Amino acid sequence: MQLGKTQTLTISEKINSGWILVDESGEKAFLPKIFIQEEKETGEEVEVFVYQDDDKLKATTEIPLAEVGEFAVMSCVQSLPSGAFMDWGIIKDLFIPYKQQKTKIVEGKRYLVYIYVDEDMELITGTTKFKRNPQYDHLPFQKGDKVDLIMMNESELGWNVVINKQYIGLIYASDVFKKLYPLSEEKGYIKTIREDGKIDVSLQPEGFENIDEFKQKILNKLEENYGLLYVSDKSSPEEIKDELQMSKKNFKKAIGGLYKDKVIDILEDKIKLL
Repeated sequence: MQLGKTQTLTISEKINSGWILVDESGEKAFLPKIFIQEEKETGEEVEVFVYQDDDKLKATTEIPLAEVGEFAVMSCVQSLPSGAFMDWGIIKDLFIPYKQQKTKIVEGKRYLVYIYVDEDMELITGTTKFKRNPQYDHLPFQKGDKVDLIMMNESELGWNVVINKQYIGLIYASDVFKKLYPLSEEKGYIKTIREDGKIDVSLQPEGFENIDEFKQKILNKLEENYGLLYVSDKSSPEEIKDELQMSKKNFKKAIGGLYKDKVIDILEDKIKLL
C-alpha cells in the first residue's frame, strides 16, 4: 500500500458502511460510503488516495492538495502546543509537529508545507522546514520546459520557488520582471539544470521560437492604450520592465518582428499601432 499516494485498489468486500479495498499484496484500506461515487462490484478496481486515521488505513476519492513527496500551500485550521493541523483538501487534516515548524504556525494563516512519511512513527507528516536549492539527480526536465511554480521566498540571489510541487529551484533577480509574492502561483520555464543538480528557472520563455507570446502581449497593451506605448528600443530595461514585465532583450525581438510584419511603427520614444 502506497501511503499518502493516489493509487488503484481492488474491492474485496462490500459492507454497509463502505468498501474494503486491497492492493496486490492483500493489504487493506477502508473506503467510507460517503466517498463511493458510483456502484461497482467486488473484484473491480477504484482509484483512491490512501491515508491514516486512528492508526488505520483509509481511502478517499477526494483529491488532496499534495501527496507524500510534494509541496502545497495549506491553511492552518488548528494550532496546539504539540503541533498544527492543516487543511489538506480531504476529510483528514495534515499534522505538523511543533519540531517540524520553521516558525510557530498560527491558526488561519497560510504556509508552504512539504509532506513526507516519518520513518520512526510511520506516519504521514508535514513540515515547513526544507532545504533551499537542494541538489537533485535524474531530473525529469529539459531546458525550456514549461512548469508550475509556487513562490517561496526572496533572497539575495532572487526567488526560491517550488517546481511542479516536487522540486526547489531559483529565479535569479535579473530574470524577475514583475512583482512577486510569497505563496503565489506562477508559470515558469526551465532555464538551466546545472551540473550540481540545481535548477534555474525563468518567468519567461527564451529564444525566437517563443517570441509570439511577447508580440501578443505588446499588441494587447497597445490596444489598451489607444495604439500608443511610450517605450521603444531606446528605452531603459527598467522602463520596459515597468510597462510590459519583460526583458529589454525579449522586447526588442518582439517589436522587431511586429515592425517587420508591418503591424507597428517604431518611433524615437514610442511604438505606434498601424
